[in-house]
Amino acid sequence: MHLEASELEVEPSAESGGHCDCCGKESRSINGYVHIRDAETVACYFMHWTVGASLATHPANFDLIYGPWGEGISKDHRCAISLIYFENDDGPTVRVIDANDRPVASYEFVGTALTREEVIGTPLAADVFAIFDAVFLQDERVVKT
Repeated sequence: MHLEASELEVEPSAESGGHCDCCGKESRSINGYVHIRDAETVACYFMHWTVGASLATHPANFDLIYGPWGEGISKDHRCAISLIYFENDDGPTVRVIDANDRPVASYEFVGTALTREEVIGTPLAADVFAIFDAVFLQDERVVKT
């Protein structure tokens, strides 16, 4: 696929809260689906962050289950891809990390979890960042900074 954020439609789903294990502050988790506008689902997403904490010290995790969904599609057609959303001296930044180090790797809908090296420098990377951009722009629950 070659996805553009402008052709994607985000469908927010559930959200939940908790507390950060390291600092005790409130944490939030959201999830939803990403569809090609008026067409098929291409991903399910999960985002988790610590409310009110700086992204420089408490980055947000953004996990995808990427691939086709629907009747007759098995988990072997989908993969887990993980990103970290953080802030450094240059401002907010997104970086691919190893999905097999994240809980999403063991979700029942995932066939394989990809490493950073399996994503970066491939056509898949452009799709992943287009999905992130669409979620960031369309899901009002997403932490912005």
